[in-house]
Amino acid sequence: MAKRKQRHEEHPDERWLITYADVLTLMYVLFMVLFSISVVNTAKFEVLKESLTDAFNSGLASGGASVLTTSPGSPSPVVDTPTSQIAPEVPSVGGVNLTDASPGQILESAQLKAAGEAIEKRLKEAGLADNVKLEVNERGLGVRLETDGVLFDPGQAVLRAEGARVLAPIAASLRGLPNPIRVEGHTDDTPIATAQFPSNWDLSAIRASAVVRTLIAAGVPDSRLQGAAYGDTRPIADNDSADGRSRNRRVEIYVLRLQGAPDQSPAASLGG
Repeated sequence: MAKRKQRHEEHPDERWLITYADVLTLMYVLFMVLFSISVVNTAKFEVLKESLTDAFNSGLASGGASVLTTSPGSPSPVVDTPTSQIAPEVPSVGGVNLTDASPGQILESAQLKAAGEAIEKRLKEAGLADNVKLEVNERGLGVRLETDGVLFDPGQAVLRAEGARVLAPIAASLRGLPNPIRVEGHTDDTPIATAQFPSNWDLSAIRASAVVRTLIAAGVPDSRLQGAAYGDTRPIADNDSADGRSRNRRVEIYVLRLQGAPDQSPAASLGG
């Protein structure tokens, strides 16, 4: 009598292995993402820390001590909060409110402030700081130069030797910055109508152009430079007095922000 073939017992359902493999894969991806966002770029952090320290450790109120320094022999303060590990709280630089600024805007403000301080130091060493005013504002680093007796003779657009001496330390401090540089010419409201300068617009334009050419000759890349002329349309003083008219006759050099001011988009800072 023929033996009947024995039926093998069927394997139990193993579809759960697919779900298990999916869970393992998702957990692996999760841990990789967590690891990647926990890695700090120490090089960039050190650059940010050093720039902020240089910019904001220059002194507080008169008689006050810096919050970023400790007395000799005293232990360094313990840093145990995430925000203090990035940078100290700095409300403003040069009058620009940085409360809501991004790290890039804070770093750029510090760089502009440091460039302004370098320019001021070089001008003082050369005895040329009296006719130059510097400030960091919403547009960037502004360098205001008087024209009378400094850059140009009255009614002229040929740069004086004194003007070339003033522009040299400015150019030296601006060469290393990546920011665009805008040179703006201004006059008072005294009419001018000569063969060379039919109007104050022409005079302010040619004066701005002369400063641009001087900066290029001093090593500032021409691709970063731009010129603008405003004639007598943007006075900073009253044209009814001789002193006011003298203040209005000026050339302003602006190192424009790339990151934008805290209440601007980056593109807004490049406007006039």
